[in-house]
Amino acid sequence: MATVSLDAQLRTTTGKGAARKARAAGSLPAVVYRGGQSATAISLDPEALELAFQKTGDRNTLIELVIAGEGKRTCLVREAQRNPATRRLEHVDFFEVAPDDVVTVTVKTNPVGTAVGTKLGGKLQLIRRTLDVRCKPAFIPTTVDVDVTQMEVNTFIRASQVTPPAGCELVFDADFNVVAVLGKRAETGKPAEA
Repeated sequence: MATVSLDAQLRTTTGKGAARKARAAGSLPAVVYRGGQSATAISLDPEALELAFQKTGDRNTLIELVIAGEGKRTCLVREAQRNPATRRLEHVDFFEVAPDDVVTVTVKTNPVGTAVGTKLGGKLQLIRRTLDVRCKPAFIPTTVDVDVTQMEVNTFIRASQVTPPAGCELVFDADFNVVAVLGKRAETGKPAEA
C-alpha cells in the first residue's frame, strides 16, 4: 500500500465562515478524527491532494499528514465533499489509523483471465464493481482479483467463492453474485437461464 505525504496546518477557527475564508485564501479546510477523540481542524493545499488522488488512482491511499506544530498522522480519506458545479474539493474528512488497527474499506473488483464461457458465446458481466474488505492499513489492496478462467456459460462466482487478497477478509452479510458469464452456448443455441 502506497503512502502519500502532504503538509497541513492547524486551523484555529472552525465553522462555515472560517471554512469559506480558508477556501478563499486557497486552502482546503479539513478535519482529522479518530474514534473516541475530538476532531482536529486543519487546512492543506487542495492541488496537492488532487494530485495525490490522480497519481494513485486509489481512494484507499494512506495519507501521511505532516501537521505543522503537531507531527505526522497517517490517515485514510473518509469523505471528500466537492462543489457540485465546479467539482473542486470543498472539505475533506480524514480518519487517523494506526498500524495495528483493523479497517474496512471498499475496493474495486478486478476480473482476471478469460472465461471459458466467453469462448463459447457467453458474455462476462461484472455484477459487483466493488467489494468490502477488512484488514490492517498496510494490507489495503488496490483491487480484489477474481479468477474467471474456469467460468462456463450461465455460471456465477459468489462473494463466498472469491479468494481475498493476502492479509484481508471479505465483508458481506448475505452471499451475492460478483461475476457472471451469461448468454447462449454457441454450439447448442440454448437460451440463457435467468
